[in-house]
Amino acid sequence: MLTRLLRCSYAQADQFCHSGLVFIDTKVATEPRLIVHENQEILVDKQIIRPRLSFRYLLFHKPSGYECTANPLVENTIYKLLPASFADLFPLGRLDKNSEGLLLLTNDGKTYRMLMNKTVEIEKEYLVRTKNPINKALEEAFTKPMLLGQRFTKPAKFEQLDEFNFKVILTEGINRQIRRICAKSENQVLQLTRIRFGQQVLGNLPVGEWIEVEGF
Repeated sequence: MLTRLLRCSYAQADQFCHSGLVFIDTKVATEPRLIVHENQEILVDKQIIRPRLSFRYLLFHKPSGYECTANPLVENTIYKLLPASFADLFPLGRLDKNSEGLLLLTNDGKTYRMLMNKTVEIEKEYLVRTKNPINKALEEAFTKPMLLGQRFTKPAKFEQLDEFNFKVILTEGINRQIRRICAKSENQVLQLTRIRFGQQVLGNLPVGEWIEVEGF
């Protein structure tokens, strides 16, 4: 870490540590191979060479028509709707361009890895409006395993709201899963809105707006 931040040799970095000049947060660090976490401040000879990272957690109501990418070559990205101070935040899971709703963003790598771990089944809840009336076949396409590509889906919780609208809760993240299941059931998604991700809910957050929270 010190060799990269100070652009010095390993021998020089070791000497800084052995001399008691390196502090991690407020504690002297004499062990050259000490593991430093991303949110810890590093000082060498009383000079801050890496400030403490302040973790941020954002709930964002993504509008339809915007993509979840930081690629500057893409015309409509979510980052063009967010302040520049949020440029280092990355989304937990994606919503496709034509979908809207709750998107979580953070710069906390540990939280990101925990929530995006495929072995952790976190509920994601969606409201869906279809082109054709909902039938029993569509319901069973969600509540029973279906082959999408090379894998079978996990049974989801399905609730029909009226003739053209339903609510579904997924615990996996197959690409465009809801749209693909509807298409295989000879129906089409007209509107798809994520209203919950784990414990975080969209609530009355207006489209295109965001709020910061203390954690996910």
